[in-house]
Amino acid sequence: MEAIRQGNKTSLALLTAGLGLVLTSGLAASYFLPSEAATTSRFFLGLLAFLVLSVAAEKYRLPVKLGTAQLGWSGTTFWALIVLFPTFWATVCAITAILISEILVHSKGIARSLFNAAQVGLSTLAGSLVFLAMAGTLGLSSSGRFFLAFATAVLVYWLVNTWLVSFGSMVLYGESPSRFWQRNYQWAFLYEFTSAPLALAVVYAYQGLWVTGLVLLTLPIVMVRQAYSQYLDLKKTYNETVRTMVKIIEMHDPYTAGHSDRVANYARRLCVALNVSPAKTERIELAAYLHDLGKINLDLTGVVRKAGKLTEEERRLIRMHPVMSADLANQVSYFKGEIEEMIRHHHENWDGSGYPHGLRGEEIPFGARIILLADAFDAMTTSRVYREALDIEFVKEEFRKFAGIQFDPELVPVFLDKVVKDGSEIISKPIDEPLEGQRARAPEVVAHQPEIRSIPRSSGL
Repeated sequence: MEAIRQGNKTSLALLTAGLGLVLTSGLAASYFLPSEAATTSRFFLGLLAFLVLSVAAEKYRLPVKLGTAQLGWSGTTFWALIVLFPTFWATVCAITAILISEILVHSKGIARSLFNAAQVGLSTLAGSLVFLAMAGTLGLSSSGRFFLAFATAVLVYWLVNTWLVSFGSMVLYGESPSRFWQRNYQWAFLYEFTSAPLALAVVYAYQGLWVTGLVLLTLPIVMVRQAYSQYLDLKKTYNETVRTMVKIIEMHDPYTAGHSDRVANYARRLCVALNVSPAKTERIELAAYLHDLGKINLDLTGVVRKAGKLTEEERRLIRMHPVMSADLANQVSYFKGEIEEMIRHHHENWDGSGYPHGLRGEEIPFGARIILLADAFDAMTTSRVYREALDIEFVKEEFRKFAGIQFDPELVPVFLDKVVKDGSEIISKPIDEPLEGQRARAPEVVAHQPEIRSIPRSSGL
């Protein structure tokens, strides 16, 4: 696998041999497993139609995100191939579609293209073998045996597909395959099974109307994709608006430079450790990013930077910033409701001693409890005008001390054990920030990993 990283002749030879092995296995399976398909001109025209559809699906991916992974819809066509065509031809079509897409459409290197084609081909091969072994024949059926065979084939395809990509990530990024799989794919299977009926619709349309059925079915899919793309564009605009608002805050208060990013990062990591759903994680991360929005109020600028003891009036102003932040967020319809409430209550303490409303325990929104942890951790591990950053072991002891008083006692051990650890993975000392906000006593930080872009249904590196 190291050869993939180097991109040398040996890697190309190994990958090409791997493709050949996949195709040979598929050809052998086509002879030994039952099949009623005849290789006529109609058969090959249908296969060509699926090839075009698969390439189009790879080109126009739906950028739906679960965690750090993106989901496409080309897997739907591969699942339909498994049901409709003999193992060899289904595998050939899947491999050819990926090669065309990777090399001609996405302009990827030969080594990566061969790897992605090989792992998709192997996934299709495995799915087809399982389907034919369980169903006994090709084609759509209303029997329970067929649906069990189809569901199992989809599961096998998905597991082979995602784990091969995860092992590929070990070579490219040095990350543990199991960790990569958990981070990118642990929630993706829910999406797979909810979209699997679309593959059955493709099979039904093809069996009933041949290529015409594929065309008629593809048109509404394209329309849905276009509508969803517009939704994602709107969502992107929201996110860009958020970043602009936070940058305005940073112009007033140098300390906040990077603060909101870090708090949002800690909050997201804790959500992942708690196995919070991707949708809720996204809302909590967004609320964490906006939690100090109210500090744009000029009356607060001098207060938060004051080195000496605060007056009673200054304390009152400080306690108003969650309300100011929530009221500002409330002006954007997307932030109303849950996100606004998390922002408003992110300084409520577990024992009821917090502000602005003195909520206690489970009365405090779950996301607000997470943001409080993340916010407090960043406050303690960054330098301020009145003190330097605190030692990481001292900070961890403070969290344990105030668990059940200030912090949710069930969240603290998870945060310390699975997010903070020894601090080396999450605490950095950036050189492009002002003195305030830097880590004065932070451990050395590990290199940041590049973002992974992968498509669980036809995943690739």
